[in-house]
Amino acid sequence: MLKLHVIQAAFGDALLMEYGTPSKYILIDGGPRDIFEGSLRPEIDRIIKNGELEALIVSHVDMDHIKGILDLFIELRRQTDAGEPHFIAIKKLWLNSFNKTVDLTQEIETRLEGVQSSSANALVQMKGTQIALMGVKEGFQLTRLAGMLGIPLNTDAHDGVFTVDSSQQDISFGELTFTIVGPTQANLDALRVEWLTWLKKREQEIADGKFNVLSFSDRSIPNLSSLMFLVKDSGKSILFTGDGRGDHLLEGLKMKNLLINDRMHVNIFKVPHHGSDRNSNRMLFENITADTYVISADGKNGNPDIATLIWIVESAKAEERQIRIVVTNETITTKKLIADYPMHQWNYTMDYIEQGKMSITL
Repeated sequence: MLKLHVIQAAFGDALLMEYGTPSKYILIDGGPRDIFEGSLRPEIDRIIKNGELEALIVSHVDMDHIKGILDLFIELRRQTDAGEPHFIAIKKLWLNSFNKTVDLTQEIETRLEGVQSSSANALVQMKGTQIALMGVKEGFQLTRLAGMLGIPLNTDAHDGVFTVDSSQQDISFGELTFTIVGPTQANLDALRVEWLTWLKKREQEIADGKFNVLSFSDRSIPNLSSLMFLVKDSGKSILFTGDGRGDHLLEGLKMKNLLINDRMHVNIFKVPHHGSDRNSNRMLFENITADTYVISADGKNGNPDIATLIWIVESAKAEERQIRIVVTNETITTKKLIADYPMHQWNYTMDYIEQGKMSITL
């Protein structure tokens, strides 16, 4: 038995896998601010019967993935200090920290802080820079809290980091197997160069006093280090992609010999980056097909993009496949898809988390 509980996480991700008999659980990401109290903890309390997680996985340090997990750890620390039993036990944590994957010398963090400080002194709101820096720092805080709580970190990873190159063998949780398909070491090396290039440009703009340009271009902060993996159990499969990029995903799948004639089919495909068309293209959905496509989004930043939804539907229609699309929240773009591509004509169904509920189970 393999189930996926897609928890209401607004514009972020919070996914709880249930597997085995008796049931065991693995949590992937925890959503942005307010999600822990609003839906994550209530669903943990409701769904998890044995009071423990076999693993907690943070795909990357973006705030819309890590903040709910940090809030969870802070609550566990509070319970420890108060002498209370933990509401959930966590056997291990997976987290590819920024300083173990991209910022090996801490140069990026130092320069990022400098950019933020300079922009703040100039009274320029660089929201994207602030969010990126907060995500990095909260990744460090999460690591420290894990140590304080005695939660082992990355014990399944070679040299403490999960990459396609270093994870030669599948990782098992009983009958459940994980195959790491992203990031590759080449992805991380390229991302390091992107960060340094981005910082150099921002620093020059600050030096030139071009704060209006700086504020606008701040939207393009590079972050493509997501941990991506394929989960299999009893013939069922789920592909988790975080905020990864489609071409990187295909590259990782190819490296693991998981593609047959450049194609692959899974039962559930967690669509990258909340359905953003910046991370996907039509070819991705032609090469990776699924019975069910999951998108965690609430319309923020235009997600899911209408182009992504169309690529999914048109690719399935071309092969006469009946598919299910699950989006956590109804948005302008999901309404537009249904209006322009009627479900009965295009062989798909569209489901959302029901009003008054905090998750949908697949």
